[in-house]
Amino acid sequence: MMPKLCVPVVLSLLLSVGCGFEEARRAPGEITDSVEQTVELSITGTIGIELGDSNYVLGAVQAIDHDLDGNILVLDRSACCVRVYSPQGEFLRQISNEGSGPGEILNPMTMTVAGDGRIFIITPWSGGMHAFTTEGEWLGIATPFYNNPPMNTAGADSNAYVAIRLEVLPDVDGNLQVTTFIGRYEEGEEPTVKYWEYEFPFDPNDLTALLRNTVMGHVFTADRDGNVFIAQMTSDEYLVRGFHADGELFLEIGQDVDRVEKTPEEISEEEIYVIAYLESMSASGVAMEYNADPYRNTISEIEVDGEKRIWVRRGTVLEPVFDVYDFSGETLFTASLSEAGSALTADDNFGFWDFTIDEQGIIAYSINPDLFQQVYILELAE
Repeated sequence: MMPKLCVPVVLSLLLSVGCGFEEARRAPGEITDSVEQTVELSITGTIGIELGDSNYVLGAVQAIDHDLDGNILVLDRSACCVRVYSPQGEFLRQISNEGSGPGEILNPMTMTVAGDGRIFIITPWSGGMHAFTTEGEWLGIATPFYNNPPMNTAGADSNAYVAIRLEVLPDVDGNLQVTTFIGRYEEGEEPTVKYWEYEFPFDPNDLTALLRNTVMGHVFTADRDGNVFIAQMTSDEYLVRGFHADGELFLEIGQDVDRVEKTPEEISEEEIYVIAYLESMSASGVAMEYNADPYRNTISEIEVDGEKRIWVRRGTVLEPVFDVYDFSGETLFTASLSEAGSALTADDNFGFWDFTIDEQGIIAYSINPDLFQQVYILELAE
């Protein structure tokens, strides 16, 4: 399964530059495969057309989210803007545009909505983290980031968000070392809490290790109380860890999952996609050779909704299937999307999609669509 890539900044800027666990309510292996209920997800609407009204033609979707009113936000990298749609998919307004003036952005990398309602767009080419109101008013640059900015951001409580970031510094022998970590930010340039951290040597000839140890190494999310949920993207272990905002571990969810081999077509598609994406972003600094893991990840995504339910998308299957847990680690139900003909369940999609599940609902989009990009509005079947 492929996560959404936000790696060009990692590659182009690299050369310019384990927490202690105490309380755990559920240990790995204690969750069984049995579930009480299987629930279907259904697509209730779409945003995006191939030709026609420019407000609905999506160029290169980089991120999707909800604002605090439930409106759908779509960050379009090629158009350098955020388009705002109603919960039903009706176009409402555009936030920002391409340029170098006040409130304008270039090559936006990620977007998130903080608990105070502000929309943060990170673009190092335009000075860092830009803050906007949901009505589109530019509030200035909340935090300057010119090198190695936060990536894969997830909005949390108050003014906070969670992100993965890395630093490249020489060790005592002058060899470059990469330190990557997932942390909580409260607008400042430094994290107030680190939930995970790892250090490894920088090898410009090993793109695969660089990606797997940074932006393709973990998935994570946060809720509006500041709780953070993290899982490693690996074929060896199914393990979700939950942290309070201050970094205290309060939950571990584990399952025994059999390893599943990728098909040759999956491996080829993944390798082609990664390199093509990086080249489209003019990435540099490493050798452009990527080798996909021959096995599927056990977990491909984590989300958390407004009812304190943790949604863990299985990476071992191509169709969207979520194991849904409560905050004690108990299995509540399994949710799946099996609508015939859906772009999210096509046999050749290979898991190239990204979901947002939060207190406002469920939306998703195909990261690597065959034709044109669309955002899907979903809900649990009654």
